[in-house]
This record gives sequence, structure tokens and C-alpha cells, in this order.
Amino acid sequence: MGLSESEIQTDNVRPLKILLAEDSENNVLLVQLFLKKLPYEIDVANDGKEAVDKFLMGKYDLVLMDIEMPVTDGYQATEQIRKYEAENGKERTPIIAVTAHVMAENREKAYKSGCDLFLTKPVKKADLISTIQDFCS
Repeated sequence: MGLSESEIQTDNVRPLKILLAEDSENNVLLVQLFLKKLPYEIDVANDGKEAVDKFLMGKYDLVLMDIEMPVTDGYQATEQIRKYEAENGKERTPIIAVTAHVMAENREKAYKSGCDLFLTKPVKKADLISTIQDFCS
């Protein structure tokens, strides 16, 4: 990670379907702006319950999971997705926790819930893109 803007690869990037679980409209717009030049289809869920429902009905290459959301938080949503994958013999989908909470216990809780990586807000464009490409190359 840690690529500069000019080092971000946008050529020969494979198309991805990404579930963005995020309740802040500003953060949704920011992620969409960061990823607009890439062949990524972004499906937005406004809370954790909606994220789980969309995940169960769709096929995603990656999930960007806000941790602090209404109805069902990101920890619970991730646990439900992991339980569904395990019970149904599904391949594990990468889930990246995205949160403003930077304390070690938040990071540990995200990993325990089943997240594969932890990004802190505000997310930098280069970090987001390189993380996605690392998990989905």
C-alpha cells in the first residue's frame, strides 16, 4: 500500500462488483469519486442490515464495510456474512473495515468479526485503490 496518485494502476484492471456499506452520503460520494475511472460496479447499502441483505442476494468481489452504521453495525453485518459463507460453503469474500475509530480494540474487534483489513477514515484515494487491487488481483 501507500502508492502515490501517479503509481495507481488504472490500465488492465479487471472489473469488480463492490458492496459499499456506508451510511454517510458524503463518504459514499467520495468513494464513488475515487473509483470512478476504474471498471468497478459499486452497490451501496445504507446500513448493516441492508448490507447483509444485498450480500445474500448478490455476488460481490469485495465489501467495504463502515463499522458504525444504524440498524446493524459493521461488526454484526460482517459476522452475519461470515456465518452465511461458512454455512453455505461459499468462498470467503474480502471485507475491508472502514472506520474513523483508530483504537487498537476497534481494529481487533473488526478482525474478530471477520474483516480482512482495517482502513481508517478519512481514506486516501491511493490507499483505497491499492488495497482493493491487492485483494482482487
